[in-house]
Amino acid sequence: MVKLASTSNAIWWIKNPKAAGENKSKGQRKESLGSAFCLDMADLVRNISLQGYNKLLSPDLTLGQRLIWLLVHMATTVSLIVVLSLTWEQFVAQSFVTNLKDPLFPVENVPFPAVSICPNNRISRQAVIRYAEELRLNSPVIRPVEYYLERLSFFREFYTHVGVVVDTDDFITFQTFLDVFGTWNNETFFDTRRIMKMLTPRCQEFVLKCTVANVEVPCFSKDAFQDSLTMYGPCCTFNMENKLKKRHYKNRLASSELGLKVVLNDSHVDYFSPILNTNGYIVLIHNAENYASVSSSNVLEMFPGQGEDSYIAVYARVVDTDDSLKSFSPFSRRCYFEYEAQNPVHEQLMKTYSYSYTFPNCISRCRIRSIIALCRCLPFQMPLQLVENLDGVVFCTLGHVSCLNQYMFKWRNILTERHIINGLEREIEEALYCPQCLPSCRDIQYGVSMSALPIDNYLATLKLDENNETEFSTNISVLRVYFGEPHAQYYIRLLNNTWFEVFSTIGNIMSIFVGFSMVAIFEILFFITKYIYEGCHRMVEQNIIDRKAKKLETKKLYICP
Repeated sequence: MVKLASTSNAIWWIKNPKAAGENKSKGQRKESLGSAFCLDMADLVRNISLQGYNKLLSPDLTLGQRLIWLLVHMATTVSLIVVLSLTWEQFVAQSFVTNLKDPLFPVENVPFPAVSICPNNRISRQAVIRYAEELRLNSPVIRPVEYYLERLSFFREFYTHVGVVVDTDDFITFQTFLDVFGTWNNETFFDTRRIMKMLTPRCQEFVLKCTVANVEVPCFSKDAFQDSLTMYGPCCTFNMENKLKKRHYKNRLASSELGLKVVLNDSHVDYFSPILNTNGYIVLIHNAENYASVSSSNVLEMFPGQGEDSYIAVYARVVDTDDSLKSFSPFSRRCYFEYEAQNPVHEQLMKTYSYSYTFPNCISRCRIRSIIALCRCLPFQMPLQLVENLDGVVFCTLGHVSCLNQYMFKWRNILTERHIINGLEREIEEALYCPQCLPSCRDIQYGVSMSALPIDNYLATLKLDENNETEFSTNISVLRVYFGEPHAQYYIRLLNNTWFEVFSTIGNIMSIFVGFSMVAIFEILFFITKYIYEGCHRMVEQNIIDRKAKKLETKKLYICP
């Protein structure tokens, strides 16, 4: 048997001679595709609108002159790429910019800050004597009250107190006693927060009179002062629920007479455990939504003196972010929008109105997480709303003081970014690292300035009663908090370069180097599209030819002798 399909091209052995002829002719066009591409490329170079490229194939120039033009175009192309890369890096590095949008933003549209007032004396003498008597009665060993008073002074180590030598053995011994005889029947562990709140001077004895916008108001209500936790423990906080977030023009609190005025009891009769070397008191100016802690940022700490009429002028700055930046990730724009803060990571934090997501609250939350992990306790000053998991968490006692002091440097130094700085490698490693904390895209920043006058000027304005005496004794101080200016500065964060600015800059650079234009772009795109189409078309035709050849293979004829 002879297979004649491979040895004869007679037309009667070909099932479809027309298709074979077409295949043969198509095969010839495929072989000439490279030469056609070279001819079209040469035609493009001769006629493209870019300047100087027609010199490469000009018949009027010698080979040497053409090589010179080739070197010129190569150098120009390399320079163009370098300049475009540097320009792009500059655009990326300066993606966002903060501009002053309104230097006269009405201050009545700016939330009035919360004002936390803390006595320097953190333990009331009367309260600690009552508690010492209670411990004396509970103790099976007869000891004088002075014994317990001396040991109750250890509690000042829960606060910021510098320069005291700590004897941890005495702390542990006394804490062991408190764990047995200092707890209530329904308590599993010693409740440090309950005891410290009981020993702290009461706000009702410290704050005597309150005036807002030159109108006297009850000092203790949701519209005025409430007990709240700060870095100094329980303090008296004004505007804790942010009731003065928006005000009308007449109530903008923009002068010393129309702001907040508080008369404070400055007597030292009840002093037992002052924590700072000052005769005055402590004032914290902060956002009403933030936990008041200086080490968490955005909290301003002031120390007015005893027997003074103190004036604290507040200056606000509003920082907003344009909505066009929502397309960027939070870590690219370096801030969170309000809807981005409402995610599972911050879900527990958002449940409580008074502690919504802010950068200071995130730092406090990160610090609490580290304290619980390292010392297995929570300082009584810290709010429970910032704790992620309350299971098994106890308040820190005297037995935890040594651990708290060991890591105090770590918790007072916070990093959200790490950069290698020569000489500070150890400090960087020992600091607390909180990379997840970013500022809010809309934030209020406060600045303050303080001045003071003798209290005699205020006493002279008080009216005398029938006995020729004033409403208050001389052991008072006056605090005035107000906006120092009737306007605030309004800043906005936005894109430094929009798309049309980038487009125009790149177009200018390319036109300078190679005379680039939209016409040249169209010419090049047309040329590329043309050969992409032809290549795809030939691939489709080749697939059809292969399928037909496969079918023909199954129907070959054989001649048997």
